[in-house]
Amino acid sequence: MSELTRRSFLQVIGAGSAAFVLGCTFDTKTGSKPTETEPLGPGFVANAFVEIESNGTVRITASKSDMGQGVRTAFAVLIAEELDADWSKVVVVQAQADSKKYGGQGVGGSQTIMSMNQRLREFGGSARMMLVAAAAKTWGVDPSTCRTENGKVFHDATKKSLDYGKLAEVASTMPVPTGEVKLKSPSEFKLIGKRNKRVDNKDVVTGKAKYGLDISVEGMVFAAISRRPSLGASVKSFDDKATRKVEGVLDVIQMSSGVAVIGKNTWAALKGRKALVVEWEEPNKSANTKAIRAGLLEAVGDHKEMPAGSKVVNATYDFPFLAHATMEPMNAVADVRDDSATIWTPTQQADGAQNQVMRALNLPADKVVVNVTLIGGGFGRRLSNDYVAEAVQISKQIKKPVKLIWSRDDDMKNDNYRPMSHHALRGAVKDGKALAWSHQFIKAGRGARKASNFGNADIAYAIDDAGMAQGAGQSPVPTGAWRSVDHSQSTVANEVFMNELAIAAGVDPVAFRKSHLRNQRLIKVLELAVEKSNWSKPLPAGWGRGVACFQGYGSFAAHVVEVSVKDKKIKVERVICAVDCGQAINVSGVEAQMQGACIDGISTALKSEITVTNGQIDQTSYTDFEWCTMAEAPKIEVHLIQGGDRPGGMGEVGYPGVPAAVANAVHNATGQPVRAFPIRLS
Repeated sequence: MSELTRRSFLQVIGAGSAAFVLGCTFDTKTGSKPTETEPLGPGFVANAFVEIESNGTVRITASKSDMGQGVRTAFAVLIAEELDADWSKVVVVQAQADSKKYGGQGVGGSQTIMSMNQRLREFGGSARMMLVAAAAKTWGVDPSTCRTENGKVFHDATKKSLDYGKLAEVASTMPVPTGEVKLKSPSEFKLIGKRNKRVDNKDVVTGKAKYGLDISVEGMVFAAISRRPSLGASVKSFDDKATRKVEGVLDVIQMSSGVAVIGKNTWAALKGRKALVVEWEEPNKSANTKAIRAGLLEAVGDHKEMPAGSKVVNATYDFPFLAHATMEPMNAVADVRDDSATIWTPTQQADGAQNQVMRALNLPADKVVVNVTLIGGGFGRRLSNDYVAEAVQISKQIKKPVKLIWSRDDDMKNDNYRPMSHHALRGAVKDGKALAWSHQFIKAGRGARKASNFGNADIAYAIDDAGMAQGAGQSPVPTGAWRSVDHSQSTVANEVFMNELAIAAGVDPVAFRKSHLRNQRLIKVLELAVEKSNWSKPLPAGWGRGVACFQGYGSFAAHVVEVSVKDKKIKVERVICAVDCGQAINVSGVEAQMQGACIDGISTALKSEITVTNGQIDQTSYTDFEWCTMAEAPKIEVHLIQGGDRPGGMGEVGYPGVPAAVANAVHNATGQPVRAFPIRLS
């Protein structure tokens, strides 16, 4: 049961139409709902998520961005389930930026569905109650004698029924439920926990869906920026004589990030940029990958003491910088006027973009509109709205709407990369058990710091004396969040090291893990992955099998990977994934997340890295920042355990176990422990 108050909802009767809208108010800082006695102060605003039109269309607003993870579909499923809506009549619209209206709109850390699940179900349930009340009033019957199904209210005793569209006008006059809203039990679900096609599928495959690069507005011009040739470079001077002679070039302006060329079309902007002569200040020309790694090694401190009489195992693991390499490069359209600004952009943080523009232009929130498009990949890159700021700066200066485009090369060389890291681990085993664990996690960043102060080891295993210390090495490379954040490195190192401890202890890697696990949900996913992989079945010569576990973001996952190694070439043959994310909202979405994470995991295990030479990022595109191709993709099996009444996260969960299991499989196949990623056999 879920408590609702009159202050929890806002009813809006659509002007000139028979429709009603419901929304829930909550504290934008804490996300909690106000009580009946709390005054509606500046921190509390109403927001609309559900609208039912007179033709029966159920319009659901998604306040979070969709970058392929299926947020829009999940929003629709959660609301439509409790609303008992006709799924064929559900449409989803994207909310504009407005944190006062919707609460935080950032998408990251697998938090979206975990944070919105209860609230969205309440929206649907309350709307359903009001529709039932409207039908009961129309028929002159008790609401308790009515039921709902597939977008209609039924009164079985009189065999009457009305669809939601015909009830919309009356429903908008009904009092908002002030007591409990009875939410469905899992046994009653018709949409939650089932396979649902994504609401955008048809539009995406037919080209109707609007991504940032698809946006066009009247009077729009185009801009491309000549960007830094090396890390931290800034413009010393430039010569734009040749650029201004290029047909279609309209203007050239200097910016903090380089020199922008504005043209009538993309061809003019890009050709004009090519003709530009820029002299740069380059303070980091001596920076290179080898030197950055040397700084990481210098930050390694002292390990924890190991127990006397135990077998001590030492290992180090190195991880490279990684680009986000989104399929859709950064872009934004900005139309800045004297007293307002309108933005169209693919962003993971719509409210952050709005706040950034407000500060830059000194405008109030109601004068800055941020329209969020579908996103062609994010993975943390689009939490930074640097590209939005650039578009706003250009539009303000030229006084025209502008579409800023980044080329693939721009994107690859000007990312906020996953940090390079070095991991020094020491552990002790005795009598088939791990007794101690010491992990030093050193990341590349702005500043150097020796690893010290061992804290939480951040491992899933019960090891009495376990800890992790963190340090840093100096680097000019800008960094940011990357899929599964620190887990993309620390968990991978932990799971590879756990494998090495198992080998040192003379215990099967699965049995060794199980003997140290206490969480029953993680044990069950490990057992499921092992069962589906036929773990004990012999493999062909030159093949190897590896296992890895992960828990985090409210979910649990295990992977078993099979590889073949021939002539020092590694091929991933099969990946078995088992996952428990609590109550899955859309089973198809869970499977897609796990499959996509597998491809990312294989790519970064075997192929992908960002390197630095003479202060420059070496990679330019997918030709030298390689990703797993369709021809290289293995058979991927996803096995799902559903349980509990709450969903866990999914976007980050499927990644960390994959590169670890690949490394463990390579070790199993070759007898050579993996010490660095991407894996290259000597």
